[in-house]
Amino acid sequence: MSEGGFYMDANKYRTAYDKAQAVQHEVWTELCQHLEHAPDAQLLSDYTATLVYTLDKDRREEALRLLRGQLYSRQLRDTGRVESWYTDCGARMGQDIEGFVANARQQYVQAGLAEEQRAEAEAKQKAGRGRFRIRPASAFAPERAAYLVQPYLPRGMISILGGVSAAGKTSLALDVCARLTRGAAFAPDTPPQPPATVLYLTAENDPNKVLRPRAEAMGADLDRLYFQDGASYSMGDEELAALCRVYRPALLVFDPIQSYLGQGVQMNRAEQVRPLLDHLGALAKELDMAVLLISHMSKPGPGVCSALDRLLGSSDFRNDARSILIAGRDPEHPEVRVVAHAKNSLGQPGESQRYRICPQGTVAYDGPCTLTADAIIREAGTPATGNGRPSAALANAIEALEKQLSFVGWVEAGEVYRLCAERDISIPTMRRARVALGLKVLRVGMQPNQKNYWYRPELTESTVCAEVKNLNQQLKLSG
Repeated sequence: MSEGGFYMDANKYRTAYDKAQAVQHEVWTELCQHLEHAPDAQLLSDYTATLVYTLDKDRREEALRLLRGQLYSRQLRDTGRVESWYTDCGARMGQDIEGFVANARQQYVQAGLAEEQRAEAEAKQKAGRGRFRIRPASAFAPERAAYLVQPYLPRGMISILGGVSAAGKTSLALDVCARLTRGAAFAPDTPPQPPATVLYLTAENDPNKVLRPRAEAMGADLDRLYFQDGASYSMGDEELAALCRVYRPALLVFDPIQSYLGQGVQMNRAEQVRPLLDHLGALAKELDMAVLLISHMSKPGPGVCSALDRLLGSSDFRNDARSILIAGRDPEHPEVRVVAHAKNSLGQPGESQRYRICPQGTVAYDGPCTLTADAIIREAGTPATGNGRPSAALANAIEALEKQLSFVGWVEAGEVYRLCAERDISIPTMRRARVALGLKVLRVGMQPNQKNYWYRPELTESTVCAEVKNLNQQLKLSG
């Protein structure tokens, strides 16, 4: 080993030996200043012999003289170590310096490693007292995910229910809410659970005309199911967070997402959406509350065939959600709807489920199936024009009309015409959409108070007439 090489190794651990109260090894003047801190004569002998070796000849002789003087001044003569030290030092310098250097180097390394470990432990302890902390994986206790509806709705996390128009997304969500409020089981082989509070926020359906009648028909405990009354909230509202902390809902529903983003927030802008999702996710975790976001889906575009890719808004929505459900129609049986589990970050996705929207607005499940989310969102059976495809205007009218029919299968014609004005659809185009969907017309009452109702062909006239009469009675009582 060369002198320069050893000197570099020694210099590497110089700081460690300073703290260990050992002799510095850089220059002989500094060496002499720190000799009084040497722990004993033997260590002094070992360390200084190595240090002397790193000095040039002139400084080496001066260092030996000063070191010997230091030993005598510290009254170490009686130990019998002084002469042996001096003799040993000279012998090693002249005969076995390489071995001595190797031994000394090992001591440097061991001491340096010990000091590095202590310094590392101190640094980790100091870092662990801050706001940001890290721990090894072994320090975390494994926990199983908890569900409101296993494996579809996890607690303390965000889920999404997306679907094409008229797929019955709101009916599905409201059915889940109704079951939760009365503690009903979701499958024959699952045990019932304690009744829970649910907060359902929707901007697309009137609580008096639509939500209350549907929830009641579904058997919901109406005292445990809450709707918004008045102004709409946003996901980031602290007032909404305060309400959740007071009422402790097991499930919080936003129907649809875009109505609850807040003023000025664009759902396609990740930098605007991310803070809302972070806030909502933290609230869900704090209250052990499931959050369900209901999302519309975009029209299929070039190169877009995945159901997840057709969810509206920034990709942050689908990335942040731990569970994503997609609702659509059975391609072979358009009257049957299907909800598929497109994403489950916590385990295996659940089975796809067939369901029907009954005339009373309730949901009836027909059992599991093998249809995927991608399969059910492909438009099938859409009435076509002469070129085999509906015109853009007709397709828009069909979509709007399907949405109006999604709850109970019938709609008052006056409501449809008001929708035409809102969505810039001509009345003749809407009537063509009615014909394309094969809807029937029911006339109730006498002129000038007569009203027309459009209804699906699978419903009977007597059923629609009875439901219309019942709804009118409920509205009179509530008014």
